[in-house]
Amino acid sequence: MKAIYLLAIVIVFATFGCNQKEKQEIERLNKENAALRVQSQAKDSSINDILQSFNQIEANLSVIKEKESVISVKSSSNNDLSPDVKSRINNDIMVINDLMTKNKREIIRLQRLLKDSNLKIGEFEKMVAQLNAQIAERDSQVLVLKNDLSKLNFSMTALNASMDSLKTERAQLKSVIEDKTNSLNTAYYLVGTKKELIQDNVVMKTGGIVGISSSIKMKQDFNDSKFQRVDIRQMSEIPLNGKKIQFVTTHPAGTYQLEKNSNGIVERLKIVNPDKFWSASKYLVVMLN
Repeated sequence: MKAIYLLAIVIVFATFGCNQKEKQEIERLNKENAALRVQSQAKDSSINDILQSFNQIEANLSVIKEKESVISVKSSSNNDLSPDVKSRINNDIMVINDLMTKNKREIIRLQRLLKDSNLKIGEFEKMVAQLNAQIAERDSQVLVLKNDLSKLNFSMTALNASMDSLKTERAQLKSVIEDKTNSLNTAYYLVGTKKELIQDNVVMKTGGIVGISSSIKMKQDFNDSKFQRVDIRQMSEIPLNGKKIQFVTTHPAGTYQLEKNSNGIVERLKIVNPDKFWSASKYLVVMLN
């Protein structure tokens, strides 16, 4: 009887040991399968990226070829080209320049993709070599076309320009114009009592005897740190608070109004003609008495 019990125990342990080994083997296979799926997905993603690059380059080459044909027809139809035709040819050339630059960048990206993906596919490498050859051929044909156009009094600088560089130049020019426009429409003002303006090193007394019958005028080297900067296109009113006010700077009559409350206090300066108001000086100093 004891022998039977011992045999049963041995069978149980043997079965348990086998089950454990099977479970471990299943887990190992599952991990390997998951790793293979990840590698397969990464490979598929890389192949999709590579194919997209191929398609983009080929599409660009097709557009370049089409633009070349259009330019050849336009330039060969008449030696005396109108300004409008010349402008369209220059624009087409800039599009070609842009596409050629994009193709070269895309080829570099494509070669990097192939290298990083570790895809040893001879067909892909052959396709890249063919694209490089096509790009080089198009470069040569575009160069011949540009030389032909230069004989028709086209500027080589314009022919070698790209849409990107033109956009950059236009953006820079726009920025310069905006800066100058903002500068022309920038003004500064300061409001204060005589004592405050003198303490701020903005005005000085002139004439008179020991300060009697003296007048107030702007200093040549006045301190502008206390001034408020404004855009004259947007600012039309300046708050004041004085029974009497005096302009230290020059501003034409009729270009402003002084608005008083019921107690005769000047509450605000209203500018009714900004261009003329600021024509004599872009600085406004108002002295409150």
